[in-house]
Amino acid sequence: MLGDYLVWGVGFSMYSVIMGHLGSDAAAANSAANIAKNLIVSFCTGFGSGGGIIVGNELGTGNLEQAKRYGGLLWKLSIASGMGSGLLLVALSPLILNVTTLTPQASEYLQWMLILCACYMAAKANNTTTIAGIFPAGGNSKFGLICDTITMWLFVVPVGFLAAFVFYLPVAVVFLIVNPDEVVKVPAAIIHYKRYGWLRNITREQTS
Repeated sequence: MLGDYLVWGVGFSMYSVIMGHLGSDAAAANSAANIAKNLIVSFCTGFGSGGGIIVGNELGTGNLEQAKRYGGLLWKLSIASGMGSGLLLVALSPLILNVTTLTPQASEYLQWMLILCACYMAAKANNTTTIAGIFPAGGNSKFGLICDTITMWLFVVPVGFLAAFVFYLPVAVVFLIVNPDEVVKVPAAIIHYKRYGWLRNITREQTS
């Protein structure tokens, strides 16, 4: 888990470096978009953490079937919460644009960024519940480390640097390139979930 958070945290900081290279308007819009997105997605993050505790409690007592049922319910609810969060972000976009003091160009960037963030909220909720919640509850935290290393450091960060530093693509396009890591991880997370490798007894008998 520590390795995963380090890989993800450093990788996420690279996104700011990439967007900052595109100018002050892009950097300001990116900062405002991330603040708004993180405030909205905090519910999904808490949902995933709480779900991991619920599933882990059942696994810890050896109730594998109950853990499986809880996992399935939490997974479905995470998708619903993600879609709801995306719609909420879209609904609040006009208010966010009104309360932020940005240049006209930065406001235009922010409008597109908020829409793009809303589009992948469901993916973020799915990954938070499975990769950061259910899987570690079953002692399967390595999956998140592998996923983040591949998606962020072998795909998103290199392609993002090329888009911003070499090809000088438009701001909205670069933002779209550096923010699909959650979407890219969804198929792998679903397949791994359906294989139920996380569904295992994490206790052991005590020997005298």
